[in-house]
Amino acid sequence: MRGHDSPQAVLLDAGGTLIEARPAAPEVYAATLSRWGSPVDAREVAPIFQEVWTELTQLHPRGLDRYHHLKGGEWEWWGEFLRRVLTRLGHPAPWEPVLQELFDAFADPTLWHVFPEVAEVLASLRSDGVRLAVVSNWDSRLPGLLDGLGLSEFFDELLVSSLEGVEKPGTEIFRRAAGRLGVPVAACLHAGDSPLDDYRGAESAGMRAVLVDRAGLFAHPYLRVADLRELYDMVA
Repeated sequence: MRGHDSPQAVLLDAGGTLIEARPAAPEVYAATLSRWGSPVDAREVAPIFQEVWTELTQLHPRGLDRYHHLKGGEWEWWGEFLRRVLTRLGHPAPWEPVLQELFDAFADPTLWHVFPEVAEVLASLRSDGVRLAVVSNWDSRLPGLLDGLGLSEFFDELLVSSLEGVEKPGTEIFRRAAGRLGVPVAACLHAGDSPLDDYRGAESAGMRAVLVDRAGLFAHPYLRVADLRELYDMVA
């Protein structure tokens, strides 16, 4: 039986929490670019990928959706991302057909791996009466991915930044999730793998937060779990 102070709802991030790309994004980029010109190794792509990701995610005002920041929306955002990667690699591939290939690849559920415990944990939480929502900084492909991976059925609500116009760590997307679930903000627990977007964002919104630290990268002051099975004790 769940305790009186147990969370009434659990909000979950998507990437790194429920799913991850396998092969990883730099590997997909390297393989794709190699088909469009000179061979590229994922070890070359990885640091540039991370560098450009950090740059572009800092261009827009915090809390507002990144894909609305550039005229042209998601396509233009990913186009700018790819162009910067190509420039720093010095790779001659034409960005538009490469972008289409990459866009399609990451929209394919077969590229994505669901962490082993996820379905079991979600089913158990639902059977215990816990309301569930995804709260993710992602583009409009996420609903289709979760559906294709068989995860949509577990969730009462799905909040995707590109569809909401707001993103983590801003508090609005967390508050919207609580409102749609019909649960007080303080009665929600949010779990995700980003110390800023997930942990600090949820805390700022007035929720309990837990950091999903699958690789053991973080320490104090975060409340951490190695996988989602450890959520059981927090909602019991």
